[in-house]
Amino acid sequence: MTIAYDMATATVAGLMAGNEFAVAAFVHPQLRRLDNSSHARTAALLAGVLGKAMPLWYGLALLLILGAAFEHRPVSSGPGLFIALAAAVWATTIVFTITMLVPINNRIAKMNPEHPYDCWLQDRCRWDQLHQVRVVLLIMAFLLLLTGLFGSATTPIT
Repeated sequence: MTIAYDMATATVAGLMAGNEFAVAAFVHPQLRRLDNSSHARTAALLAGVLGKAMPLWYGLALLLILGAAFEHRPVSSGPGLFIALAAAVWATTIVFTITMLVPINNRIAKMNPEHPYDCWLQDRCRWDQLHQVRVVLLIMAFLLLLTGLFGSATTPIT
């Protein structure tokens, strides 16, 4: 059960980190190349869809990471510590997302793409900058998680 749980945890967290990296590295740079009208329509659609799906994915990943930390305790040292640190960084990322990115995302999702509000492009640029911070945090959390999971796989059983 532990191996299957660890694989599920790594998969959910890794897919989340990879998805967010893809948005930062590939999707949004292409959106900026569109004319303003197409950009506004696409950004509003993506913000609406992803704004509904992502909270569940973030929450599921955090719950799985917390479960892995419990599973690989103690969390005061060894593999459990790395997994607990991954959970802390992941939780920090969620708070950062809710306080910094969600308000911008909500404005973009609710805008009328035919008549976007005046500073929507500035909001998009600000969101992209903040999103880069989020991607770094997610990758850090994922690497900490993998370090803990791999560390527990190589820790001798006593």
